[in-house]
Amino acid sequence: MPATIPTRLRAPRLALGLILSAVAATSAAAATAAEPQALGPQAAVRVAAATQTPLLAVTRAGRRLIAAGDHGVILLSDDDGRSFRQATAVPVQVLLTSLSFVDAQHGWAAGHDGVVLATADGGETWTLQHRDVDGDKVLFAIHFEDAQRGFAVGLFGLAIQTADGGKTWAPLTIAGGTRTDRHLFAIFGGRGAPLFTAAESGVVFRSTDGGASWQEIQTTNPGSFWAGAALGDGRWLMAGMRGHLFESADDGLSWQEITSGTDQSLTAVARFGDGRAVVAGLGGTVLVRDAGATAFVLQQRADRAALAALAEGSAGAPLLFGDKGVLASP
Repeated sequence: MPATIPTRLRAPRLALGLILSAVAATSAAAATAAEPQALGPQAAVRVAAATQTPLLAVTRAGRRLIAAGDHGVILLSDDDGRSFRQATAVPVQVLLTSLSFVDAQHGWAAGHDGVVLATADGGETWTLQHRDVDGDKVLFAIHFEDAQRGFAVGLFGLAIQTADGGKTWAPLTIAGGTRTDRHLFAIFGGRGAPLFTAAESGVVFRSTDGGASWQEIQTTNPGSFWAGAALGDGRWLMAGMRGHLFESADDGLSWQEITSGTDQSLTAVARFGDGRAVVAGLGGTVLVRDAGATAFVLQQRADRAALAALAEGSAGAPLLFGDKGVLASP
């Protein structure tokens, strides 16, 4: 990955540019201490302090936690985030931005250069399924409905789909009308529930037929949505630039803004096992709303880390990921 972000990625309305810039600023230092694996010139680098690598994505594969980020680094934890080790084989060095697993063994990762990787052994080893270096083919998010059907979305309306587990990928149109080039930042939901794609300009796309067609919903958000998650009982939460937080109580047909208590951009949303809704963002921002509560409580990290992803760790504590790597609760 280059030590600087390409010019088109610094477009004023590109939401994740803030995070990508934070990642890039630390990449050069990380690269000086990294040695390439013996898997060829494009293999992910081996990093001595892997948990300090900038990380943009995390998910669960069964009981295992898997995180991904800069230079193709993928980390695995089998103890709820107490310790991590680097995956054995990853065939790319690009920035990885998203992960999706359908069971404990089968998962996919997406990132820059239109890269899609697949694993069939719980993240230990990965194979390259898709790559496109013709222009700015940045994928921000990937989602699989099952072991065969998957979607990936990204920069300037880029969207691709597969019906054979990623062996082949075809173009997908999500944003229609005159704005087919809307940046698509997240894809979430599905698997029996509506499927959503979070986009720029306060737009969310909703599908109830497994991604075959998409309804464009314009919210009152003046900026971009970066992340979203299901809260249960037809309720959903979306977060984005400048602290904007929106909730839906009717399976995503309508969205209302709720108070976040911060103007920091929000990058990740999750629902924990005890019903808590947790949101993370730039400036070390962590928002927590207990089950049954109506308001979020702001918890600010002293280090003001740029947070990009979160997961439920040991004893239910938030495990945070961002420009400083793996971080404990605030």
